[in-house]
Amino acid sequence: MKKFTEAGPKDRIGSSFTGYLMTTYEHLVECLGEPHDTTVEGPWRSRDQKTRVEWAFKIKDRDLTVITICDYKEIVPINQVVTWHVGSMGEPKHIERFFKEKGLSKRDGPLRQGLIF
Repeated sequence: MKKFTEAGPKDRIGSSFTGYLMTTYEHLVECLGEPHDTTVEGPWRSRDQKTRVEWAFKIKDRDLTVITICDYKEIVPINQVVTWHVGSMGEPKHIERFFKEKGLSKRDGPLRQGLIF
């Protein structure tokens, strides 16, 4: 079975809003590692400055599947964000598998964390 890898900035072109992920910043860092800082100069910089952090992953099967998670238009401090925007493109089965493998599909915990699509 193919594994998810980190996606590059260009890989996310063509992805679109898929739903929300309800969880804490700390839980995302625990499950996904540190995010890309989109406030600094570089390839991950947010052109419209509507995000501050973003995670992006991909898997190549027949077609490319990409999943992004970011704090789109959130104004609270990053460690207080609990509603995350999920973007994706590609195979729904890979998207579901990604969240399950990363421990982000359960609806339990202090925020009843999980996906809302």
